[in-house]
Amino acid sequence: MKKRISILLTFLMIFSLTLTGFAETNEIKVQLNGENVAFDVAPQIINGTTFLPARNIVEKLGGSIEYVADTKTVIAKKDNTVVTLKIDNQLATIEKDGEVKEITLNESPKIINGATLIPVRFLSEAFDTKVGWDEFEKTVVVIDYNKIIKSLDESLKSEAPALYEFLNTGYKQPDAFTSTTSFSIDFKSTPKADSMNNYSSLAMFGALQGGFDVTSTSSMNNGSAIIDMNIKAKGMLKEFLNNEAFGFKGLDNINVKLLFDGQSMYIQSDVFDKVEDLKSLNVGDKWVKFDMSEEDMVAFKQINEMLKADDLKPIDVIYALIQDPTTPLNTNTYKVNTLISEVLTKLLSDDNFKVSKAGNTKKYTLKINSDDFINLILDMSSKYSDEDLTKDADFMKLKDALKFNYDLTINVKDDYITDETLDMKLDVDSEEEGKFNLGFNLKTTVSDINSDSIKIEIPADSEIIDSKIFENQQ
Repeated sequence: MKKRISILLTFLMIFSLTLTGFAETNEIKVQLNGENVAFDVAPQIINGTTFLPARNIVEKLGGSIEYVADTKTVIAKKDNTVVTLKIDNQLATIEKDGEVKEITLNESPKIINGATLIPVRFLSEAFDTKVGWDEFEKTVVVIDYNKIIKSLDESLKSEAPALYEFLNTGYKQPDAFTSTTSFSIDFKSTPKADSMNNYSSLAMFGALQGGFDVTSTSSMNNGSAIIDMNIKAKGMLKEFLNNEAFGFKGLDNINVKLLFDGQSMYIQSDVFDKVEDLKSLNVGDKWVKFDMSEEDMVAFKQINEMLKADDLKPIDVIYALIQDPTTPLNTNTYKVNTLISEVLTKLLSDDNFKVSKAGNTKKYTLKINSDDFINLILDMSSKYSDEDLTKDADFMKLKDALKFNYDLTINVKDDYITDETLDMKLDVDSEEEGKFNLGFNLKTTVSDINSDSIKIEIPADSEIIDSKIFENQQ
């Protein structure tokens, strides 16, 4: 549930115009937090750097600005950040929380047509906003993700307090534990005969029935882990994976063991004896060893340390995903993020997400069904468009055909998650196309939390085969 959180901002600029001379006014637009903004002096691209009028952009970001004419100094302030620049000088400073950093700009601030212009990328970095370039719309996109996060935080706190509590609880990651997990997937597709002539989505799949049953036990102790899985296919998948005509025999029922010690991964499986192309390797019941790269080892250590950090909360992960620096920006990015925040708040309100407490235990439950989704779509549609979906024949057919249930329970004791259950069902019953059913069930129980009795033994050299044996495998 917890992931490594990136706090670095990456700014992506794509320059679309060929520049001639020192400066050229370009017909570009600027969007700030989803709204197009106008400036006293048009934005400009100078030697590949996009410039915006300083006072306009700083004030629109919620800051203040001062210009000292004698020294040609621009002082911009926002929250606890002070940015100081000088006209025609590439040196700038950023003071934040008492720490001062000196920055060398690619291009110095300039006065053009009586307005002070500063590099938008630099200002964005200083004020914790993000800048992107929408090539199709010829628009500079500036987003203050702190504003999105603040709005989501306030909405969750007021409209979904149970979820807000859950997301703000830093659950502990045990140093050692044992867990048992079982899950199953079942699907069935029954298209109507006449739908075959209509090339419906169900007709494309045809009549199918099958699934998987998986059981596993796992143990972890001080960074080492072992997982023992049994995977059984059902229905048509069972027939396919046990069909010698396809080169398969016995793959409908397999066992896989994975062992990880922080430096290497080991695999032991009967698959090596069941796949014809692998039999010549003579793996048998030995472990195949895969060494980790130095980069992977560093990443594993970082992730492991983060998982054990008591101050890392699930909501931090959500906020990190929202601010993902690798996500390219376009003119729809801000609206999409705010829409996701609104949907999350409405769908996971206290009507659906509940918490009960007894002593040192908590029980969280999430129940969502197709009516919740339909009502949400109708609500959002009426809010953001003039279309009345209740008068849309195709939508009403979907409403009648779709049945969906999602039921999740998470039990927590002494700040450790002890078990989770999930039951999900999707049923589509279309008069035109036919029926489709999908079911997913999961149950996980965690025990022996921080127990000294958990031992994970690394295979001896005589029990190991190096993964290099696959290099010559054709």
